[in-house]
Amino acid sequence: MDSDRLTTGNSDIVKGKVVAFDFGERRVGAASGMIETGVATGLQTIRFEGRKDLRRRVEELISTEEPEQIVVGYPLNMDGSRGERCEAVEEFAGRLKGWFGLPVVLWDERMTSSQAERIQRKAGVSDRKARAGGLLDRASAILILQSWFDSSDRNGIVMEKEEE
Repeated sequence: MDSDRLTTGNSDIVKGKVVAFDFGERRVGAASGMIETGVATGLQTIRFEGRKDLRRRVEELISTEEPEQIVVGYPLNMDGSRGERCEAVEEFAGRLKGWFGLPVVLWDERMTSSQAERIQRKAGVSDRKARAGGLLDRASAILILQSWFDSSDRNGIVMEKEEE
């Protein structure tokens, strides 16, 4: 990923729907919410096999939800450095930007997976059931979007150039 495609800032979207994704190798958790209410809700966990399948499933979700902006969880290390999955997430975010032409912001997702696991355990859902049902992916997407809503400045890393 070229660093010239990433800048710090926000997209200046002040109202409308936002869709968030927690990107993984085989599953993508999705959540949405309205900027005006600032409440994130889970949508689904997208299971996919390959880039074409992922695109088709994400296109279905985007056409149904009609967001003004997309937020993608960015897996930074605890010290703030880029994690090993950052490049794959940047590639996914670049594709989203290219496919839909919407503002895409990468948002720090540190601790969302562990928070999601704690929540599901408190709810009495086993780890196996949560993973098999995609609950952790969806919960992580909710936490990413809620964190973005709750931030006072909503500055993330903005995808500047489109990727096909």
